[in-house]
Amino acid sequence: MIEWKTGAAEEHAEKLINDDHKRAASKAMQLLLYRQRTEKELRAKLYEKGFSEEASEAAIAYVKSFGYLDDRRYAEVYLHSQKEKKSRAVIRRELQDKGVSSAWIDLAFEEEPEEEGKIIYSLLCKRAGEPHRMEEKELRRQVQYLIRKGFSSSDIWKQLRKYQESQ
Repeated sequence: MIEWKTGAAEEHAEKLINDDHKRAASKAMQLLLYRQRTEKELRAKLYEKGFSEEASEAAIAYVKSFGYLDDRRYAEVYLHSQKEKKSRAVIRRELQDKGVSSAWIDLAFEEEPEEEGKIIYSLLCKRAGEPHRMEEKELRRQVQYLIRKGFSSSDIWKQLRKYQESQ
């Protein structure tokens, strides 16, 4: 949820004293229109566009004051959108690479139930079709695919047994 903090927003608007700060804030808003970003990603984009560190930090403070930039919300949304495709370990690593703090990541994981077994089974059904007994070559291919997705081998084998037995 976005919390509107009008007092803080007005304070940050006044601090956007020069044109460089205003252009950086405008660019930050424009970048956030396309997709949600982490603070680290937005900072990198602003530097890439040629804004000074001071202007970039002012712009980040400005968009944060309106609630447009929120790493906690980003972690929650990212986890929700990726949980059907990737393991929790891979999602955690990707969020850390995007600059989200471990505290926000842990909080997002606490709010989402762990369903890796169901996800593995669903990916198997999607890739291999209806449950059936797999030959060794196909079995190896499916295991390698799921390992690349970041799932543990013990969870994979448990779900593979379940998949093959439910034929």
